Amino acid sequence: MNELEGLFEKVSGYFSLLSEPMRLKILHVLCNTELSVGEIVDALGATQANVSRHLNLMHRAGVLSRRKDGNMVYYTVCDDEAVQLCRTVSVNMASAPEPPVKRASVRRFMQKAT
Repeated sequence: MNELEGLFEKVSGYFSLLSEPMRLKILHVLCNTELSVGEIVDALGATQANVSRHLNLMHRAGVLSRRKDGNMVYYTVCDDEAVQLCRTVSVNMASAPEPPVKRASVRRFMQKAT
């Protein structure tokens, strides 16, 4: 078990990052596109300070990439596995006997464009 301690810590940190609802919302709006911070704020109806804090954490964790264009900052998902993991868990939960949301709603959740 000792040789796996580092792995357990890393996996725990990854799940901790994805355990915040605002971060899941951010992944959802970014899963098919690149958006500026302002566009993300508008899409979520949240404050810029709150969104920026979550974007920074997700960027440092390697889930999002960002680029600057003048005074604008754009974000996109660079860890497709995070999106797939969240989608898999959501579909699984929607398949439960008493799902927390309508199954049809989950079909649109973090759906990658084809």
